[in-house]
Amino acid sequence: MTSPRIAIHLLLLLPAAALAHGPGGHAADPNLHVDPSLKDCSVVFAPELTQAAFGRFAREFGSVSAFKQGSPPTTLGPWGFSLELEQIFFSVEEKSAAWNDTFAHPDAYHELGSDKAIPKLRLRVGVTDDLDVGAFYTKSPRANYGWLGLEAKYAILRQGEDMPVALALRGAYTKTLYVADMDMHALGADVSIGRTFWGILTPYVGVGGDAVLARETSAVVDLKNELQVVPHLTAGFEVRYWHVAIGAEVQVSALTSLQAQLSAVF
Repeated sequence: MTSPRIAIHLLLLLPAAALAHGPGGHAADPNLHVDPSLKDCSVVFAPELTQAAFGRFAREFGSVSAFKQGSPPTTLGPWGFSLELEQIFFSVEEKSAAWNDTFAHPDAYHELGSDKAIPKLRLRVGVTDDLDVGAFYTKSPRANYGWLGLEAKYAILRQGEDMPVALALRGAYTKTLYVADMDMHALGADVSIGRTFWGILTPYVGVGGDAVLARETSAVVDLKNELQVVPHLTAGFEVRYWHVAIGAEVQVSALTSLQAQLSAVF
């Protein structure tokens, strides 16, 4: 084939290549499930969802939604309280069946995205010297899912002159909200240890697990309930000065997450 003919063939192929891309030049995923009534990517099960993919979704979505520790093993004391703004960051395999067949999108070019960030509002209250209780809430602004969580933390050891560390047990419950196609709950438990330095800095580590129960309630699939037990490792720190605390925590679980928080503590 002569050079001019090669050039003509290449020019003819360019429009076809351009049509293979959506607006802005990004390749459209042919497997995206589209629902034009949605404002943002939302949890809506597709008929293609398999039991294996549902199990993986329950494990990953359930474990990342589970109420994170987000604070050292120290307690607030009787009638102490903390109001916190939190942000959690995590990544998902958006092209996997576990995430592709459980989400619907406003159009064929509106992908889920692999990197997710979700804000949360949290309140903790000290009941006794050794016991704190708390709750958190979040709702995706434009999508159809949110979470509500409850927790209780009990101090086994409190740092003092004769005790170099604080040690606490914690239990938590999380309910996924607003999703019509499933009913999901997570029960978590962990133990953590930490030490406060110079009266302001408290690093801590912990270990625990979450039991995630997911039941599909969709009209387009018929799947068995999923019970997933997911261990996790936690490491974080808190810097507290006067009535303000900032902190960060990483949790290694089915999905690794990073959480940052800003608190008003009284």
